[in-house]
Amino acid sequence: MENIATVGGTPGGRTGIAGPRRVRAVYGPAMGSGAGDGGATPGASRAGAGATLLAATITVDEMTRLRHAVAAAAERAGLTGVPLEDFVLAVHELVTNVVRHGGGRGALRLRRAGDVLTCEVSDNGPGLGDVRVALPAPTEVGHRGLWLAQQLTDGLEIHDGDGGGTTARVTAHLPGVAGGG
Repeated sequence: MENIATVGGTPGGRTGIAGPRRVRAVYGPAMGSGAGDGGATPGASRAGAGATLLAATITVDEMTRLRHAVAAAAERAGLTGVPLEDFVLAVHELVTNVVRHGGGRGALRLRRAGDVLTCEVSDNGPGLGDVRVALPAPTEVGHRGLWLAQQLTDGLEIHDGDGGGTTARVTAHLPGVAGGG
């Protein structure tokens, strides 16, 4: 059975770095078939829905280009200012995890559905297993990427596949855009 961990943010606004966020694990079918059905699991992301703004392969050589491409596409979609900077940094942390821990290669897909921008990053690495998304001790080197992605976006969803690999999604709500899809 596949494991989905959802770490929720605050739609429409961030609470800042202080304080914990709610964590909910959902067990069941995968997060969606890619056909826009959103999967059968309540709370699972509708990553297959909406318009694809960017699709790219992740490699160490493409990291800087991807960061710029995500920034440009998210800005064109209507994300600006600090929320744009936060979203781009969160995506970059996920991309870095693919390169460092997920086998060095993966895929990135940025989508927009109504007032929600979603970036999905996936790899074929060994998977995360039981991962705790929390700020590590100040003396611990590294291990802050998922925590940062959680803090800087309106939502973080992490999915380990049955046969390995990890998919992580971050979302941002676009200001001044009516919902729907």
